[in-house]
Amino acid sequence: MMSDAKSAGSTTSSSSANNNNNNGASPNEPADNIVPASYAADFSSFVKGILSFTGDLSSITCPSFLLNGISLLEYGYPALFDGGSAHWNDYPKVLADITQADSSEERMRRVARWFVSTLYGSYNKRVAESNTGEKKPFNPILGEQFLATWEDAECGETKFICEQVSHHPPVSALYFENAKAGIYGSGHFSQKSKFKGMTMKVVQEGRVTLRMRNSDEIYCLTLPNLNICSIITGRPFLEMSSTTFIRSSKGYTAEFHWHTKPWLYGEYHKFDGKIFRDAAPKLVPDGPGQEQLFTLKGKWVAESTAVNLRTGEELPLFDVHAQPAADITIRPVGEQSELESRRVWHKVAEALRNGSYDVASREKTSIEEEQRALRRRRAEASIEWRPSLFSWTDDADDDEAVRSCYAYLYPAKDSIGTGSWTFNASPHLTPKPKPVSEASGTQTPSDAFSTAPSSMA
Repeated sequence: MMSDAKSAGSTTSSSSANNNNNNGASPNEPADNIVPASYAADFSSFVKGILSFTGDLSSITCPSFLLNGISLLEYGYPALFDGGSAHWNDYPKVLADITQADSSEERMRRVARWFVSTLYGSYNKRVAESNTGEKKPFNPILGEQFLATWEDAECGETKFICEQVSHHPPVSALYFENAKAGIYGSGHFSQKSKFKGMTMKVVQEGRVTLRMRNSDEIYCLTLPNLNICSIITGRPFLEMSSTTFIRSSKGYTAEFHWHTKPWLYGEYHKFDGKIFRDAAPKLVPDGPGQEQLFTLKGKWVAESTAVNLRTGEELPLFDVHAQPAADITIRPVGEQSELESRRVWHKVAEALRNGSYDVASREKTSIEEEQRALRRRRAEASIEWRPSLFSWTDDADDDEAVRSCYAYLYPAKDSIGTGSWTFNASPHLTPKPKPVSEASGTQTPSDAFSTAPSSMA
C-alpha cells in the first residue's frame, strides 16, 4: 500500500449509477475526475513517478488529494484504490443460507454464491453509485480496529471485526459471524503492487476460512488480484483478474476466472468458472479425476448463473440488483474505543469533509508522529507488540481439514501463504487463547465485541 501524504480532500457526486453513460463515459468507468484542478501539476508529477518506478509501490508517497477520508479497515482490501473488507457481510441472508443446504455439493454452490455477493460492494459500488473514481483510504495504524454489525429480520445479527495486525508489511485480519445461523469465518489479507504499462497490478495475498456449527465441513477461500485502471486520467476504477478457488474439506472445489476487458473489444467485469469434486491431494488444472458438477458465468457487478452439468438446469448464482445490501451499523465515534477506525481518524475525516486540507494535514501528521513515538518507546523497552484480537496459526499446527484444503491449493495459488490469522474468540478454538496482556503493548478492544467468549460459544 502506498503511504498516505500530507493532506487530502474527498469529493462526491450526486450522480446515480444510471448516469454513468453521460459525458461519453463507459457504464463501467467513472465520468468525474478525482483530481482537483489546483492539484493537476502535483498529479502529473505523481503519475510520472509511479510509471518509472520498478519496485513495490508501497514505498511511494501517494498525493494527498487522492485520500478519501476513510480507513482501509472500513474501506477494505489493501490496494491503492480498493474494496471493502466489511462487504463480506453485505447480504447476511446469503451467508446464513449456506447452513440450510442439505448436501456438501449444494453447500459449495451456496458458498460460491456468497463469495460472489461480496464482490460488488468491495470493488465497484462506490464508482457505480457516485460516478466518480476511487480514492485512497488511510493506512491503518498498528492495532487499529473496525467493528460493525448488520441486522436482518430473518437471520438475525451478523458481526464483523477487523484489526491491523502488521504495519510493515501491512496486514489486516478479519472475523465475521452470524450466531443464529451458526456460521463464522476468519482471514487476513495483504498485497504487493507495481505498475505494468498504464495499469497498477495488485497481487492480493491471504485467505479466508469459513466454518459452520451444524457441519464439520470447512471452506478455504483465496483472493483475486486487482487491476487499477485509468489512474493516469484521474478516473481510477477496479477490475479483478487472476484465478481464485474455494476448497471444501469434503473434496469440492469452486474455481473462478476473473477477466479484464480486452483492449479493443469485450466487456468489463466478466467471469467464468466451475464447481467440481476432486479427491486428489493437489490441484491439477483440469485433472483427470475431477467430476464436473456446475459451470459458472456472468458479471460480478450484475448477474451470474450456475448450470448443473448433469441436468442442464440453469440456476441463478447471484444478482446484485435483485435485493438491496443490508444496512451496516457502526457505533458513534463518542462510543468507540481509542483504537477504532472512525475515532482514530475522525478529526482528519472531518477536516476533509469541510475542505480544510491544511487542518487535515496537521491532524494526520499528529497521528503518524504519535505512532512513531510509540514504536520508539516499545523498542527502547524491548516490548514486542502483539495484536489484541487475533493470533497467528501455522498450517502445521491447524486442524487437519484446514491443512489439507490449503495444501491442495498450494502452490497453484501460492499467495495463500502457509498460515492464518485467527480471531482469538473463534468458536472452533478449544481451549480459547488467553487475552494478550497489557505488558505486550496492546490496548483493550471495544467492549462491543469482547474477545471472550464469542456469542456462538
